[in-house]
Amino acid sequence: MTQDTISVRRWQELYRAGAFASDDEDIRKLAGWSDFYEPLTDRRVQSLVKLAMGVTHPFILDSYSVYFVEHRPGEGPRFGSVCFFPITGRWDKSFFSVELDSPFNRGKWGLHTGRYGEGAPEYECGHIRRMLRYIHTMAHEAEHNIKPAFIAEKEAVEQFLFESNRLTRGSVRREGEHSYSFLDRDDGRRKMVYVVRSWEDVPSECVTAAAKEIKGLYVYCPEDTKGPEKVEPPKKSQKKEVER
Repeated sequence: MTQDTISVRRWQELYRAGAFASDDEDIRKLAGWSDFYEPLTDRRVQSLVKLAMGVTHPFILDSYSVYFVEHRPGEGPRFGSVCFFPITGRWDKSFFSVELDSPFNRGKWGLHTGRYGEGAPEYECGHIRRMLRYIHTMAHEAEHNIKPAFIAEKEAVEQFLFESNRLTRGSVRREGEHSYSFLDRDDGRRKMVYVVRSWEDVPSECVTAAAKEIKGLYVYCPEDTKGPEKVEPPKKSQKKEVER
């Protein structure tokens, strides 16, 4: 561990001890907020610090470092995020960040993760407590190599859209249980798409919606429905059990 790479646990200890209460450049770097002009008085920094201090799961405390970023979009207000990087190993799937008041998210807090991919957030909410609960659940999954069901669902949705040449990179959003939305490349509209585990669960009005079987899941977009005629279910194929 170097001076510039300290665990979240150590970072919390130093923060509580007042070790970051200085505008010294080296201290700013150690605190991870040198990206901000005045971090000690910046409201965004203090809100993000509250989230970082609220993390209590040992897996994150001991396996991750923390860094704060000020985002400066070409259009819209600036906003901040707190980023968590794994101290060792690959970070592309393990990295996650929490954005605060991003104009590109629908909730006050937006969680972006390596496992969900670039673009849309994996989770959004309006309260810091809900975000921390979600992060702690995610930490448990990461520690025990648990792949949540929605990851396989999202991959199936992306394949479904890719095969129909309508996938806009980074546009697939979680909308609830087994439901997602995407920005249609054809007409620029955001549309819903659903994932079910059985052909019988596809609504009767959507059986002509070109529902496809992808890795044991059935994906369909209701707006693709072309008529009331009945179609036969797809032929049974050998399926791999979907990882929960």
